[in-house]
Amino acid sequence: MAGRAVVACLVAAVVAFVALAVAGYTRAGTAVALGLVLGSVNGALAERALGAGVSPRLSSIPRLAVLTVLAIGIGLMLGTAYAWLVVLGVAAAQLILVAVAAKALLNR
Repeated sequence: MAGRAVVACLVAAVVAFVALAVAGYTRAGTAVALGLVLGSVNGALAERALGAGVSPRLSSIPRLAVLTVLAIGIGLMLGTAYAWLVVLGVAAAQLILVAVAAKALLNR
């Protein structure tokens, strides 16, 4: 399931980057795309942790903390005006992960 979500996030990242770059907002497109890529990693890491038998309580907080720090750090490297766009990309990736999971559940 995480594989489909990662692919969907990568496609969304390319679409967001191209659309914003064509509109003249290359740095904003980069910020959203990087957020989508970073957010897609969260789903893969969560699935791996569950498959390894690690408690969701023990793995969720550190994983989300690291991803949050990375998102804010990437945003600050792009410029403070773009940090929120990286976080927006991560949030969009989470919505994609939820949509893929919901579709998988409905197809059972």
